Amino acid sequence: MKWLSRGVRRPVLAICWGIFLGGVLCPSGPLSAAKPTDPDVQRMIKAGLKFLHSPDATKGLREKEGSEILMAYAVFKVDHVPADPVVVRGIHHAQAFSNLGVSKMRGRTYANYEMAVSIILLAEVDAIKYEGEIRRLRDMFLSGQRSHGGYGYYTEQQGDISQTQYVMLALWTLAKNDFEIPQNVVVGVSRFFMLTQAPNGGWGYKGNVAPSLSARVPQDNRISPTLTMGGAGSLLISGELFGHWSLGQDGDGMKDLPLALRPVRKDMDKIRKAAEKAGLTENAILSRVVQADRWLDNPSSDFKYRDYYKIYTQERFESFLEIASGKVEPEPAWYNQGVNDLRSKQAPSGGWGIVDKYNMGSQHNDEPGVATAFAVLFLIRSTKKSIATVSQGTMRGGHSIPKDTTEIRMEGGQVKGKQVAGAIDGLLGLLEADGADELDAKSIPDDLKLAEDPEERRKQLDRLIRLVRGSQSYQARRVAARVLGQSGELKVVPALIFALSDPDTKVKRFARDGLRFISRRFDGFEMPDKPNEQEMRAAQQAWREWYLSLDPGYVFLDEGA
Repeated sequence: MKWLSRGVRRPVLAICWGIFLGGVLCPSGPLSAAKPTDPDVQRMIKAGLKFLHSPDATKGLREKEGSEILMAYAVFKVDHVPADPVVVRGIHHAQAFSNLGVSKMRGRTYANYEMAVSIILLAEVDAIKYEGEIRRLRDMFLSGQRSHGGYGYYTEQQGDISQTQYVMLALWTLAKNDFEIPQNVVVGVSRFFMLTQAPNGGWGYKGNVAPSLSARVPQDNRISPTLTMGGAGSLLISGELFGHWSLGQDGDGMKDLPLALRPVRKDMDKIRKAAEKAGLTENAILSRVVQADRWLDNPSSDFKYRDYYKIYTQERFESFLEIASGKVEPEPAWYNQGVNDLRSKQAPSGGWGIVDKYNMGSQHNDEPGVATAFAVLFLIRSTKKSIATVSQGTMRGGHSIPKDTTEIRMEGGQVKGKQVAGAIDGLLGLLEADGADELDAKSIPDDLKLAEDPEERRKQLDRLIRLVRGSQSYQARRVAARVLGQSGELKVVPALIFALSDPDTKVKRFARDGLRFISRRFDGFEMPDKPNEQEMRAAQQAWREWYLSLDPGYVFLDEGA
């Protein structure tokens, strides 16, 4: 096993996907290369989404609300439509959980899973709109941390590896959406994973906590690839939160950009020092990941349980491993094998967990709705997409913030109020509301300005991206495309590429002109004002290739289709 260190080498992983089928069956021949954008993979994804919208997806769910939140997350991660009925249902459940209160929430068996996935969904859909709900959920689960740093069932003190890995994912989501997280919480969770790693490098189900980082104690008899990838993946996430490795913002392509288009970094010194003081140095974390990798090369056991939960865990582990190692494989073997296996397991209805259903006491597969959500998240490389979104960061620029953004309203279709030219927050509220098409385009100023503060600016851009991708109002999409194009922000490029296929001609034109401005490629790959289908698709592909030259790790999923 090769040593893994930042930007040097990636260890050779030999996690045979045969374990997904219950045995240890490695592929005997070469696998066909696959990517999320391949037509065959897209067909699988779309069939899975169709199943998730069917009544059969909600049948037999052991934990209805949490499962439906997970299904909503998978659907939104593909289509980005907040008004989708599956997404709306998931948001409703997440909001209800946020209002339960600590005692009632802890009375639920799977409270930590439910709070974590609720945070992930709400932050993905609209972290600004659902800020209150996210904060309440955050406060509830932060208060549940055990003295050993981990999380588990509220009827017992022992930490649970499975639950704690979802807490770590929620912590990462909160941090990347600028919600405050106490340093001691992240440090405590990370130490818990270090202290519960078995002597052989794996992780079991319930963690037996070692007395110190230099000691190891035996773990329970349920050590498995799933939990080991969950434990190691959580350590990789913590390393990124501590600033031991970055999300790939300094690639060669980025160095060629003007200073104004390069990402702004937050000072990580404080949390890094706290982590290192607790023994969570870069080398300490990576050495544990390498030990886990050694065990995964030749797993001595595999507790058969929830096969689709396993593949989502692997996708998360592999995605953060790419960040720590500095090496990105466009068509990794583990993904190719996963696609092949999922292809063989997809039912005619589009769902998974149907033809391979099993239930043998404590060993059972995921119910179809949950299995299909996990399968879709795997196929779209959902964690990689989340990392790519964060890695584009918030850019600097000479943009002014208005003195007054409070008094803006619509009267008879006219935008009214003080400092209208800069009152983008108020205008966004109008565009997000019903009746946006009633706005008089001439009353919307041409010189709308984004905030200078990086965090406020990022939030505004996120709202505009959601509008250009999912608004039913052509007027809202026009304004969003125009402002995004004028922003000069590299992070908005994928949304503008998507908007090139908008049914509204003006949205197409604003998107095209914005891409030309951001890239300084003023020929814009020669897309005309009124392109036909072939010209539009050719322009989209050319812009994708340009963007990938700057950010090779970005995954375009069904852009503009």
